[in-house]
Amino acid sequence: MKTIEEYFKKYPLFDAILILGIISCLGIASAAPIMNNVANPYRLWMSQAFYYFLGFILLFVVYRIGKDTFYKHIKILYWLFIFLLVLLGVDHQVYIRTGISVLPTAIVPHINGATSWFRIPGFSFQPSEFMKIIMVIALAKMTQEHNEEVLIPTIESDIRYFLKVLKIFIPPAILMLMQNDSGVMLIFAFAAFFVIISSGVNKRWFVVIFTLAILGIGLLVYLFVFQNGIFTKIIKGHTLSRVYGWLDPEGTTANQGMQLWFSQLSYGTAGFFGHGFRNFVKTFPEGQTDFIFAVIASSFGYFGALITIAAIAFFDICVLRIGLHSTNGRDKYFTMGIVGCLLFQQVWNIGMILGLLPITGITLPMLSYGGSSLWSYMFAGGILLDIDYQNKLLDNSHKKY
Repeated sequence: MKTIEEYFKKYPLFDAILILGIISCLGIASAAPIMNNVANPYRLWMSQAFYYFLGFILLFVVYRIGKDTFYKHIKILYWLFIFLLVLLGVDHQVYIRTGISVLPTAIVPHINGATSWFRIPGFSFQPSEFMKIIMVIALAKMTQEHNEEVLIPTIESDIRYFLKVLKIFIPPAILMLMQNDSGVMLIFAFAAFFVIISSGVNKRWFVVIFTLAILGIGLLVYLFVFQNGIFTKIIKGHTLSRVYGWLDPEGTTANQGMQLWFSQLSYGTAGFFGHGFRNFVKTFPEGQTDFIFAVIASSFGYFGALITIAAIAFFDICVLRIGLHSTNGRDKYFTMGIVGCLLFQQVWNIGMILGLLPITGITLPMLSYGGSSLWSYMFAGGILLDIDYQNKLLDNSHKKY
């Protein structure tokens, strides 16, 4: 027991994860009355608590194995998960064209227009969640090796670096699109972008990237407003429905806007302390997953929402602090990639619940119900813990001299 207490005192990351775990289980327990399509909704929080228990075991196992082992064997992990993503991508493409699933639907279900899961007795497994962490490890290792080769950065060396990034990023990104899982692809892109930011490339490249991003967004807005026929050919199906539901939730409550509008009615009338545990003005789907923040805000009001945001910020600061204290470039790049994943998911998830961003199925890390997302970040947490441990060893050795 003393060893566990020492870990929590010595490594604030443990405290942050534990706080988020408590908030997660409380939010999922409160969401029970609005889980219409879930078996045993009033016991789902126990499953999340069990996922956290297994997650802590995974974190310690990864920590004991050590970050260097994962850096060394990252190619094996990368191609293993690419293979799993290929299976899902091919199955989805065949299914939407023929209505026939290549793999048994009992193992590979088609959910909300996407094919992203392997269903295993007892739980479901989403390879893309782990792939984002594996991609960050691969990018961190590649960036370190590139910077060791390039003594004086030039435009030519930067272009070579970007090509190396694309070589790692494009395969899983394409496979995400093949599965119709654009939300996870955006997480991949943000993680890669944060690694690039910390890589040491010329900052003028970011002016180019931001300019292209603004032009791309501007073009989509122009097409939506003035050339809607072209827009609906580019953005279609389930994704297009989500766009209309985001822009006019009240006017589309009969279908795509119902989730957002009813959640806004629920948390918008919650006041400072909320409607109370398991009390809702309106019911809305996915309260335990994508809309867990709406459940917390509705049940516990603005006070609960602020406490949750403070806990999220504490967790992010703990992660960022580990990277900033590291003297190892590879570990810095890894930490920045994880920060990119976290920030993108957190900002997008809370933004879509507030109606500021489209609903994309992006979950809130460490809080939304589910094993795959939680375990992927626990996997990253084990590597971060090892980085933090190495930082402290180095600090102690410096103090002796």
